[in-house]
Amino acid sequence: MGDPSPLAARQIIDHAAAAALGRDARLRGAVALVAMGLAAGGAGELSYDQLKQRFRGAVARDSIDSLATLILGGGYLFYLAERGENPRCATVLDAVLFLATCVSVGYAEVHACTPAGKAIAAFAMSFGPTLAASALGAPAGMPREAQDQSRAILDRLDAILEALRAPR
Repeated sequence: MGDPSPLAARQIIDHAAAAALGRDARLRGAVALVAMGLAAGGAGELSYDQLKQRFRGAVARDSIDSLATLILGGGYLFYLAERGENPRCATVLDAVLFLATCVSVGYAEVHACTPAGKAIAAFAMSFGPTLAASALGAPAGMPREAQDQSRAILDRLDAILEALRAPR
């Protein structure tokens, strides 16, 4: 079992992602906090599999909050990674705009310049569109009564369409 302490999370980030995140201690600390948040309540484990399970669980519980966290939190991390290196990322709002477009169509005016920024952008571009679709789509846990009502409406519409297509 892994150590769930902030020190353990920081050590994982320092060893596993140091090349991608660079030397910015604040950025590594922010990523460590994300890892700790995902691992919280996981029986003390802080493994890669545990982080994946926690991420999936957070998305399943509330995909809209997860999407907002990806865009706002990812935007802040992107700002920390890019500030001073990327003239198109002068404010946190610039970074949030970039992350918001990463989950949809992209934005040609801003792009990642640093290795950490590229890693954050790649994560957002990989998981963001699916997360946005689940957050903005129909609820997965639709009550049985609502499913039955939807089925009845579809059946009636099919009957109307069939009647309209019938020869006269």
